[in-house]
Amino acid sequence: MEDEDFNGLYLDLMKEFLATATPMQWLAVVTTMNYDNGSALADWISKYPKLEPAVAKALYWYQQPGYFQHYESQDKVPSINRKGWARVQALSQRFADGNLAPATIGWDPANDLASPTGKEKHPGYDWTSEAVKGSDAMWAIPPIMLEAVPGTQPDIYAYVDEQGWEDGMPPHVQDELNAAMDGEEEDPED
Repeated sequence: MEDEDFNGLYLDLMKEFLATATPMQWLAVVTTMNYDNGSALADWISKYPKLEPAVAKALYWYQQPGYFQHYESQDKVPSINRKGWARVQALSQRFADGNLAPATIGWDPANDLASPTGKEKHPGYDWTSEAVKGSDAMWAIPPIMLEAVPGTQPDIYAYVDEQGWEDGMPPHVQDELNAAMDGEEEDPED
C-alpha cells in the first residue's frame, strides 16, 4: 500500500471514528497520536467546528508551540514545519475569538495527566515549561493558552491503556489499517 493510500485510509477511518466519539476519546486521540505520521488529521481536528477547548488546547501544546516561537512568521519556519506553525496560530486564534464548543471536560497544559511524571505533587507533564521567554521568543504564547480548561481532567493515560489504544487509535481502527496492509501483501503481482 502506497503511503498516500495508507494516509488517506487512516484519515477516513479516524474521521469516521471521531464523528461519534466522546470528548474523552477526542482528547485521547490528540494526546496519544503519532504526530510524525503527517498533519492531515491534526489539520482536520484543528478546523473541526465543534472542537472542545480541552481538545484544542491539548492539540496546541502537543504541536510544541515553543519550537515555533523561534520564528517570527510562517515563511521563516523550515518548510516541513510550516503547517504546524499555521495550526498553532489558528488554534490560539480560535481561543481568542471564542470559536469553540462549550467545554465538557478539562485539561491543564501545566499538568497533563496523559503524560504522567510519576510525581505525587505534580502528576502530569508541564507543557507550559516549554514556552520560550525573553528575547529568544519572536512572539509570546497568548496567556489564554497557558490557562487550564476548567472541569474534570480525565486520566487519558489509564484510558488508552485499558482500551488497548496505540498511537492515538482505538483498536478497531488499528485492525482495519492492518487488514488493509495485510490484504495488500496477499495480492499477487500480475
